Amino acid sequence: MIKKKFYIASLAFVALCCTEGVAQDITARIAGMESNKEYMQLLRRDEQVRLQTDSVMSVIKDVRADMKKIAEERDSLSQERNDSMIIVLSDAEAKVNSLRAQKVKLMDQINTMEQDFVLASVSKIGNAGSEQSSNSLYNNSYFAKSIEPEDYKMLLELHATEQSTYEHVRNYVANYAKIKTLNDKYVFAKTEAESEALFAEISDIMAENIALERQIANVWSDIYDHKCYVYSYFLEKENRIDLLNITENMMQEARQQKLNITDECVSEYVVDYCLQKPVVLNYEIYVAKMLNLTPAIDSLSRAARVVRSVDYKMPTLEVERRSFVDYEPIEFHSRSPYTTSNPIPECVNYEYGTIYRILLGVFKYKQQVSIFRGAAPLYVQVEDDGRFSYYAGGLRTRAEAESAVEIMKKKGFRNPQIVEWCDGEKTNLSAEGVVRTSYRIAISGGSLDDMVRELISTMAKECQLSRLAEDRFLVSSFESRAVAERVAEAIKKSDDSLSVEVQEIKPDPEDEDEE
Repeated sequence: MIKKKFYIASLAFVALCCTEGVAQDITARIAGMESNKEYMQLLRRDEQVRLQTDSVMSVIKDVRADMKKIAEERDSLSQERNDSMIIVLSDAEAKVNSLRAQKVKLMDQINTMEQDFVLASVSKIGNAGSEQSSNSLYNNSYFAKSIEPEDYKMLLELHATEQSTYEHVRNYVANYAKIKTLNDKYVFAKTEAESEALFAEISDIMAENIALERQIANVWSDIYDHKCYVYSYFLEKENRIDLLNITENMMQEARQQKLNITDECVSEYVVDYCLQKPVVLNYEIYVAKMLNLTPAIDSLSRAARVVRSVDYKMPTLEVERRSFVDYEPIEFHSRSPYTTSNPIPECVNYEYGTIYRILLGVFKYKQQVSIFRGAAPLYVQVEDDGRFSYYAGGLRTRAEAESAVEIMKKKGFRNPQIVEWCDGEKTNLSAEGVVRTSYRIAISGGSLDDMVRELISTMAKECQLSRLAEDRFLVSSFESRAVAERVAEAIKKSDDSLSVEVQEIKPDPEDEDEE
């Protein structure tokens, strides 16, 4: 409750702050507009809204972190505390949405004033004035003849792909909103089955976003670089150095904005598009004005408003697969805690996570608790052949399990064995003939880009990535096949052009003899 009150107080404080004390040295983005009081006031208000938004986002980040901690506790009070956090989160998200709507409106006003100011100084090109066969820059004969044929041809080819890039960005942002909503439900899922279903849905959407991000990265940089080059060439040829300076300042501002928010955004490629596309549109508006293409100017201005409305500030959501595994050390009691009214429970098979239990014996019939010498916790599992396997404990690591085996032997158990469950797959590590196998991932068919390398370093922190050839790599080694397959599947989703295979690594017989 104290936390909730603190967050509410923080939101109220943010709402009251940032209205005063905004830096008075706000500078006009367009030289010559410093004397326009309305324009300068809009810039100050925009900065206030930015500061407020950043502050509320900080509160949201803290709330989400606390929600995650509370959810993992899974105690009797967690649900009540979670309900309080959800209310605070809802209020904070509503505040952010309101602030972002204000910012979009402000930016529309600021950009309209800047555009009107700049266009007032742009006169049409004399010989291009009669060229009205099309309202498109690309079908304007004067523009086409003013640039190199190869550059013009490439411009047309790249422009044809640009609309699909916007669709990719829009879908990415929509998917992010879905992930955020699902993640809030996922954090509070009470059962493993509910949690796994939500995680699978989130994983599918995240995989789709990885593919979208790759498509954006593959085309947008070329579009941006070539369009800026062509328009700069055209403006320089027409001796409009003033317009060149304005657009170059915009490019610099976009670069600086990206540096300022890199840590706050989940996709640098979406950020690139949202910051750079308005620069391209401004270039095109200036060129359209020079060519006397008024309808084109209106169309480009509408496109600029649409792009500015895209919310590219999407903080990274750490969606880690939740483990519902309950680890319990083995204890011994003078009197067994299990009775006819409190029988030994069935062994839980977790869908995700790794747990080690000590197998005490496999019997044709159910056993009396007295034969287990007061050990607890105990679990029973009915095998496919109808026999009953009895287990003790729930241990986190193999080392803990090996120590437990030695203790069990001292307590009089004749043949305690280590059994591992990893993502629902059971392996008796002590059974005769079981070879201690490890696993590796073989990757071939191409180079590994930054996305794939980051994924491997995150999901396989204890493993080593090795390069065998230009297009062949190994990630080794994993103790569990289930974990290796999990990482391999993520790599496939990240880049479906790669061939990914999980391979077994068995020790040499000589090594086995020595061991």
